[in-house]
Amino acid sequence: MEDFEYDGIRIAYVRRGESGPPVVMLHHAGASHLVWMPQMQALAGEYRVFALDLPGYGVSSKPADDYTLERYTELIHQFLVRHELTGVSLVGNCLGSAITLNLTRRYPELIRAAVVMNPLTESTVLHGRLGRAARLDLAVPEAVVRAFDRWHTPYWLARGTVRYWFTSRRAFRECPYTTALSAGYPARALLRMIRDLPSFAALDDWPDRAQLPPICTVWGNDNRVLSAPAGRTLNARLRPDRAEFLDGCGHVPMLEQSARVTAILTEFLGAAGDQASQVTAEAERTWTSTPKESDRESTVI
Repeated sequence: MEDFEYDGIRIAYVRRGESGPPVVMLHHAGASHLVWMPQMQALAGEYRVFALDLPGYGVSSKPADDYTLERYTELIHQFLVRHELTGVSLVGNCLGSAITLNLTRRYPELIRAAVVMNPLTESTVLHGRLGRAARLDLAVPEAVVRAFDRWHTPYWLARGTVRYWFTSRRAFRECPYTTALSAGYPARALLRMIRDLPSFAALDDWPDRAQLPPICTVWGNDNRVLSAPAGRTLNARLRPDRAEFLDGCGHVPMLEQSARVTAILTEFLGAAGDQASQVTAEAERTWTSTPKESDRESTVI
């Protein structure tokens, strides 16, 4: 894995593909870059694909605090800037989708397209099965949360959490990454992200949708972590260019229905690339067909 460091925080990432437009993939809370391996391998022939371990997870830094949407957003923005990535397609799941939406809203000039799977917002969390636990975390005193800062999620609990992401037992058993994903992580990353949940409320409101690049949403209809019905309400406000709801699929569609998700990505990113090329060509035609100032002056004379 390669490293990127910003403000004392080390982000580990893997890279696939030697040429083509850049694609950056961001995982959900509790996971790592491994959830994107099937899609990375499929896209590497046409794209330069980057999959990151977000701070707090995988082999990236696990700082004591600041697991906020604002911090995650700025870290990934700096990753794009440092690697000189423009015309980027962002692909995220859950927390990764929240970061993707925030980046797309804040820096639309850098983003070619966005694919957001099971986007984490205040509404999709609080209306999901884990909404009560999230409310409890928000209500407990800070001192109680700090008591868990160094508590490492044991293997049995982490494995149970990974199992909860899947609808299909068979898909869980056959997934080659479940053991690695069950290695556990300090609880602080998840607990502090939930403490910042009010910041995610902004992602439930999209009056400025017309200013954004093409967006595709993907939901697992049987998601047990976030609320797919709340996701439909979010879609009505976000107005994505493409919306997919996958039956028999939970919180990790990229693993549970890998071939289907890969096809969605391939089709959507390809169409977004064609659209971007058309816009660029149209802009060039407009520029070349507009008389230069010197030409207009010569005509007047």
